[in-house]
Amino acid sequence: MRKNIIELPEATGDQRGTIGKGNNLRLIFLGDSSACGVGVSHLDQALSGKLINILSQKYSCVWEVFGRSKLMTSELTLLISKEEKRKFDIAIVCIGMNDITDGKSVETWMRDILKLREIIIKKYDTSEIIFSGIPPVRKLTQVPHPLLHILSLRAYIFGNALLEFCENNEECCFIDIDLPVSNQTMAIDGFHPNELFYSAWAKRISKTILK
Repeated sequence: MRKNIIELPEATGDQRGTIGKGNNLRLIFLGDSSACGVGVSHLDQALSGKLINILSQKYSCVWEVFGRSKLMTSELTLLISKEEKRKFDIAIVCIGMNDITDGKSVETWMRDILKLREIIIKKYDTSEIIFSGIPPVRKLTQVPHPLLHILSLRAYIFGNALLEFCENNEECCFIDIDLPVSNQTMAIDGFHPNELFYSAWAKRISKTILK
């Protein structure tokens, strides 16, 4: 399957900036292909761009995107550990699918998530970490059975574990992204979100931040 999948590039565009008026809100987007906007051509169309567009109507948003396509959680933690200390109010994290497809156990992944949380707090002094849930794998039509059944079950287990983790850590917030999957919401590879999916995803996150 991996050999036959269309490999899409990361979105182009500035990976940091300031926009809006009002009180400062400092955000950093961390993660894998979803954080990097794979599935759209420009970061303005991706999760970061869509969310900043909403929040900048109320805040002066100082934002940054830090991630890489195909990253696993432990790899993201290692990259952040090499960063200089900076201050962000909110970290928005999109991670987990590559851990699932790599065959990692949920127990190992939760240990990696715990280390990721610790390094985010240490490096970015953030008071809130928003973890996006696992994408709705069960809705993908390109994955044949029984592989789809296995991946869907793993995604369900990983998603529940992440939800429980966030409930047990007060600075962490879980955002469910069980959104519609169709030709209208997915990129041409059938696996990554397109602009419509990213927009709906951003709206869910924005409601948590704005309230």
